[in-house]
Amino acid sequence: MLPAAMVRMKDIATKLHLSQTTVSHVLTGKHEHYRISAATVARVKKMAEELGYRSSALARAFRDRRSYSIALAVEDLTNPFWTGVAIGAEKEAEAQGYVLVVSNTNGDPARERRTVQMLQERRVDGMIVSPVTVTDEILTELHKDGLPFVQIDRSIKGEDVPCVRTDHGSGSAMAVDHLVKRGRKDIAYVGGPMEIQTFELRLDGFRKALAKHGLKPSAVKVVANDEDASAAGVREILASKTRPTALYTASIKITIGAMRAVREAGIPVPSGIEIVGFDDIAMADLFSMPVSTVCQDVESIGRESFRALLRVMNGQKVQREQLIPPHLKVS
Repeated sequence: MLPAAMVRMKDIATKLHLSQTTVSHVLTGKHEHYRISAATVARVKKMAEELGYRSSALARAFRDRRSYSIALAVEDLTNPFWTGVAIGAEKEAEAQGYVLVVSNTNGDPARERRTVQMLQERRVDGMIVSPVTVTDEILTELHKDGLPFVQIDRSIKGEDVPCVRTDHGSGSAMAVDHLVKRGRKDIAYVGGPMEIQTFELRLDGFRKALAKHGLKPSAVKVVANDEDASAAGVREILASKTRPTALYTASIKITIGAMRAVREAGIPVPSGIEIVGFDDIAMADLFSMPVSTVCQDVESIGRESFRALLRVMNGQKVQREQLIPPHLKVS
């Protein structure tokens, strides 16, 4: 076997009786654009591994005029949703020969702008980002400049930029259908601010699912997306004359706040009130009160968002919205 540093694309092509161009397209991640078959891609990658082929990142970057780095701007890395998205995107980036640079914006437009500047200054080739709001002016400017980026979880209204997200409406319908099937008809909703598109879509899905069953919300409470605000909102709901028989909570933090309020009120779960939350909670099965959850396929969101960005960077057509189906975990 030749030393890894001496193995060239030409050697792989000769071994497989393929053109050097075909081998190059596979090893530089352009096989989808040129519609190279999956079987050929697998053969090339296997032979490259057997021969110990290693590309020169510096030479490739110089040749292609790319940094082979991608920025991922997420809202909150302490949230398991965003951590899972980052893991999924990183795995795909590595498989395609890219480095992922993760930025934690904390929902701050100033932090988001600093990440955007990396793309404007060409320090990264593209960006995956979750808009701070649905009227995100920073990203609107970026789109007008024609720079490559895709959105995750939420999107800017009125802009034709690809977005990969969970099918929030479908997730809300799963929650409602489950509760109605269990005989719960007085269902209250507790969710975050409407300027965050995620909550807008989940509430809309909740209302439509109830209407399908001929029902109306027992209550709708819009609060800040944190445990304390959620607990305060749920206390108000539980103190009302017509207390609901179920709660649909639209995020991890809101679910946790609701559980605290229900525990304080001394209401048994699920006999006194049932809770379904959006977003899976690690070790939820160990909680003293059972909580069913609408689970998002976070790694798929990260993986598919990277793939979508790669197609955008290669000048390929990408659908405006790619919805990843959730599933219900019943406790």
